Amino acid sequence: MFMKTDEPLVVAHPRIQGVETYNKERSSTSALVVIPTYNERENMQGILEALCVPGLSIDVLIVDDGSPDGTADLVAVLAAKQPRRVHVMRRRGKFGLGVAYLDAHRWIMEQWPEYTYIVQMDADFSHDPKSILLLLSEAQTHGVAAGSRYVPGGSAPDWNRQRLFLSFSANTYIRFVLKLFFHRYPVRDNTSGFIAWRRDVLSAVLRYPVLGDGYAFLTSLKFIAYYVGHPPKEIPITLRDRRLGVSKLNHHIMFEAFKMPWRLGWMFRRSCRDAKVGSTMHDNSLEMWDRYYASEDETGAFAKLVHWAREYYFGDLFARRVIRLGGAASSYLELGVGTAQTLVRLQKRTGARCVGIEKTPRAYELGKALAKNCEMVLGDGMAMPFLDKAFDVVYSLGLLEHFEPAEQAILLHEQARVAKTAVLVEVPTHAIHMRAILWFSRRVLGKKGVWADEELFSADYFRKKYPGLPFTYFFDWASGCMTCWFVLKPEDIKRYVPRSLSSI
Repeated sequence: MFMKTDEPLVVAHPRIQGVETYNKERSSTSALVVIPTYNERENMQGILEALCVPGLSIDVLIVDDGSPDGTADLVAVLAAKQPRRVHVMRRRGKFGLGVAYLDAHRWIMEQWPEYTYIVQMDADFSHDPKSILLLLSEAQTHGVAAGSRYVPGGSAPDWNRQRLFLSFSANTYIRFVLKLFFHRYPVRDNTSGFIAWRRDVLSAVLRYPVLGDGYAFLTSLKFIAYYVGHPPKEIPITLRDRRLGVSKLNHHIMFEAFKMPWRLGWMFRRSCRDAKVGSTMHDNSLEMWDRYYASEDETGAFAKLVHWAREYYFGDLFARRVIRLGGAASSYLELGVGTAQTLVRLQKRTGARCVGIEKTPRAYELGKALAKNCEMVLGDGMAMPFLDKAFDVVYSLGLLEHFEPAEQAILLHEQARVAKTAVLVEVPTHAIHMRAILWFSRRVLGKKGVWADEELFSADYFRKKYPGLPFTYFFDWASGCMTCWFVLKPEDIKRYVPRSLSSI
């Protein structure tokens, strides 16, 4: 059993001696490249110069483990010549690659909210800085993008046959083991450290224990990204051998990488079984939702019918419900926009500022194309990139029922955090015909995802789930008795809904 923390990340820094920032007068960008170092003095001038890729606006964070060769001191001298901000994190000793990244990532989450994208790369030129632009572009859409040698177009031309065989065999083994536990696990290059993150996805990953060091740590990072619904988008790269310096690879790192897939599989598989008690298991993978919004899943014809109903009936009906139940408002946020049928009608009816946040790339593109007068944000509802009380009314339509209890609590708290006056939750009602639909879908058709995974709600059930929580209940007859609404005050959610309903 492991613990996932649902509280805001509060970081203790016993390993960090200090963080220095150079060129503070220069404007910061939204992207930060993190480079861990230990005795990499020979590479520092070259890598900092190579990061001056045309069109690439980035800042740099060097995370140095007290290098005896003076790597951090040299960076401090070179920083003044850079056309960007350069940060140097000095740690008190050699604690390893995994802990270096964790210290850096948590510091960024806590101290530097201005960075929306974080890139991991090595200092030894094995990762080509020219690929950063492509990684950032894919991370914007998919949440996380990783350089890969084992997708079409990827290669490692400087390696001999023995090294190529060992690397390919190791990655095949890791993927095989993880697929024993999670059959859809897609990552082919688990040991590549060239990764670009969108901030909200990295924040979600850091709420879980990221285990190991070296290759094992990189495997753990990518697996947890998959587990939280953001499998890394693999981008072909050409991996070069280091130009200067000495490799840090040793037998301990290799043995840990051998054990890590089994450890991850058993740990997270058990968490799934534990979470399954009293609930249905929900498939919230981006692949499933992408198939759904393309009407390509196994209920394709039914999905098209649902989309038609949203466009010609439910979109306007729900927009009127939001206006009525939420009261007068100058700004609205929809969590999980889907095809944005409600959001676009809400904006037309009110003229207010209407914003949608959606984590599924295909739904995000559909919503952006339809709701051209609304703001559309690609991001995770469990870690939204908005300030506290940024919107008058925050609402979700058919969202909460697809998540496990602990995840529902996080979603409610995030909505309460960014809402000023009201949080509106629309969910399927616990009526006999809805129970029949779900029973038929699960037991007869044997389906998972979207419809079959839904949880049904009633006023009594909601009251038992969240004891003491005040709410207004609205049964929506006009929806064909399929939905109901809960109207909540943000301060009540914060007071009565625990952030963690289960130990995952």
